[in-house]
Amino acid sequence: MKRILIIGEEQDRIDWLKASLELAEFEVAGILTWEQVGKDSIPPASADVIIVDANAPERDTLEQISLLSNMLEAPVVVLGAQKEQSGIEAAMRAGISAYVAHTIQREDLSAIIQVAAARFVEHKRLQNELKETKSQLAERKLVDRAKGILMTDHGYSEQDAYKRMRSMAMSRNKRLAEIAEAIILAKELSI
Repeated sequence: MKRILIIGEEQDRIDWLKASLELAEFEVAGILTWEQVGKDSIPPASADVIIVDANAPERDTLEQISLLSNMLEAPVVVLGAQKEQSGIEAAMRAGISAYVAHTIQREDLSAIIQVAAARFVEHKRLQNELKETKSQLAERKLVDRAKGILMTDHGYSEQDAYKRMRSMAMSRNKRLAEIAEAIILAKELSI
């Protein structure tokens, strides 16, 4: 069962959402107004999905939603949103997992939540993949720079410089990037 946090201002809509979610066998973990939303007002892991009932959310609201989503590591569904392309694009940049700009029926909620959760997982996977790729690229640049130092200062071929670095990394149980950093630091100290 997914725990849902509802954020909204219109009590009639909130009541309808809560009742609809409970009928669909979701647990409503809490209901907040925007005034109540803050880092301290929401305990981590209190919700699996955040549903925001926001008629035409403004830029500040979208930024607040993005921060909330990142803080809780949960997908965000915006209901009753604006239909303009600029609003949709701003919501996607803010990390919104589902942005529904039309009136929904009670039976739509479950599918919307499932799609949002799947999209959130995929988004996180892509973010992690990008972070890992950037890290690998940075490490590769370090290794290349260190190889260049060994080639220039000691006359090694590129292959020999790499072999020496790899051998040292293995014998010291270090990552190749750590050995490269040490070579670069030693060079900087000798200048």
